[in-house]
Amino acid sequence: MSDLIIQKVQKRMLISLAEVSKEFDLHEGDFISIEERDGGIFLKPVSWHDKSQEYFWTDKWQEKMRKSKEALETGKFQLIQNQADLLKELGGKDADNDSDDPVQG
Repeated sequence: MSDLIIQKVQKRMLISLAEVSKEFDLHEGDFISIEERDGGIFLKPVSWHDKSQEYFWTDKWQEKMRKSKEALETGKFQLIQNQADLLKELGGKDADNDSDDPVQG
């Protein structure tokens, strides 16, 4: 992005974001928040949720969240007390042993 962009305010108080639209993935119909900060104006791309969290609202992530909620509600989860127990459950390397053999301790 350029260090400084100067825009002329048009009729009906409009300004153009064309010079930064690609960098911030802005498209017609998108929303931006407008905040007064330190005597200036701060613009931030948003949706009905923060645009930086767009991935969370994809169908894939929402399905993961639905399954997680369902597992919690039906008790289909396991409490793990510490890192060593977690690694054992996952079949990973023992945290206290550099060996790749999870049986050795």
